[in-house]
Amino acid sequence: MDKNQRIRLNITNYDVLRAVKAEIKQSEARITRRIYTVAILSVATIIFVLMLIITSQTPSMRDYAAEAMKRSFEAEKSVKMMDETLNQHILKQSENSQ
Repeated sequence: MDKNQRIRLNITNYDVLRAVKAEIKQSEARITRRIYTVAILSVATIIFVLMLIITSQTPSMRDYAAEAMKRSFEAEKSVKMMDETLNQHILKQSENSQ
């Protein structure tokens, strides 16, 4: 019961009901605030963990990307060398056939 209310000697069922309803409303408000707080903290924690994972994986991802680019350039260089060798071979065959 609120302290502002006048205390009477004879409390009726209506007074008790009103006090219980007020207490239930206050309890619901506290529970709602706690639920919102937990939800916000959960989302913030998930975001923090994801950022931590992403920042910790960035150097290894850069290494993987650099290695893949290096291999790609090597493969491209190999294909170019094969192509030049094949062109020279075809050119020699055409010269020999003439």
